[in-house]
Amino acid sequence: MNKRDRRVMLVGQFGPGALECSYRTAFESLGWEVMGFDIGHAIEHYCRVGRLGQAFNAFVPVAPWIRKANRDLVIQVVESQPDYLCTFGHYPIQAGALAQIRSASSAALVHIWPDTLANLVDSLIVCLPLFDLVASYSQSSLEHLQKLGARRVAWIPLAGDPSMHAAVACSESEKALYSADVTFIGGWRPEREKILSTLASFDLKIWGPDWGRRCRTNAALLKKWQGRALYEADFAKAVSSSGINLNIIDPLNFPAANMRFFEVAVAGGLQVCGLCPEMERDFVHGEHLFYYRDANELSDLIVTLVEDAPLRARVARSGQAKVLAAHTYTDRVRTLLQQFENGIN
Repeated sequence: MNKRDRRVMLVGQFGPGALECSYRTAFESLGWEVMGFDIGHAIEHYCRVGRLGQAFNAFVPVAPWIRKANRDLVIQVVESQPDYLCTFGHYPIQAGALAQIRSASSAALVHIWPDTLANLVDSLIVCLPLFDLVASYSQSSLEHLQKLGARRVAWIPLAGDPSMHAAVACSESEKALYSADVTFIGGWRPEREKILSTLASFDLKIWGPDWGRRCRTNAALLKKWQGRALYEADFAKAVSSSGINLNIIDPLNFPAANMRFFEVAVAGGLQVCGLCPEMERDFVHGEHLFYYRDANELSDLIVTLVEDAPLRARVARSGQAKVLAAHTYTDRVRTLLQQFENGIN
């Protein structure tokens, strides 16, 4: 592929910490021209009555607004003629728009699915046969995506983004703000609250949305909540300032690795993670991170690790080196492109 052919359009949303931003950086690092189409902003452009309309559309999607945004996408693809069109997640791309793109451009169509199968919506399932490739973060999902209509699938896990989450130096005041024996970064879930409640006696800090609203009856745990979410550099500072970074794999994500699995390592943190069978062969317990099976095992493991700083430092360094060597989004883009070099038409 020569220089003038190296053009890709990414379709999704590009907010703080977004997967689309990491893929954009990765493609650019490989010399590609990258165009972004923010489907959320495109729909908001057509929402009537301002923010009220936007809020209504978030819960009750309005077909004419979505159709107009998809029309804008088709026009932009036809005008720019990218070699690849990569869509992300469950944003409202319509099957008709994809069919029109296929008929009016030569772009290879890729969908990158970074979520549990339980979040697949009917509008996306209808689109699956139109993609040349559907790439999923979970190996166990591939067979089921094919049964739902995907013509070709590939396991392309999530990854680390050094441009977003690399370890950064902290001031003394930042160290005081972020440091803790145990840190958890993520939104409230009932399963997360259950696990974290068993750790309330530790020096624990919780960062993320919804804890103040959802955790009101758990006073001991609510005291551990720091009142906000963390993104990018702030996330990295909290991870690197913490003795232990807890990654609770949600039941619906199991057996795959979530984004946090790689982000903690990139930021140089020691990770204690729920079981993650799809990654356990590559990321070894006691060498790159630590896994736990249940709350009792987790509590005992944290007691051991809190008292052994050299072990924490050694394993954190090893985990960071592992991700940076072969598990960045640049590596994932190379894998994605290799799928086409191996024979997708």
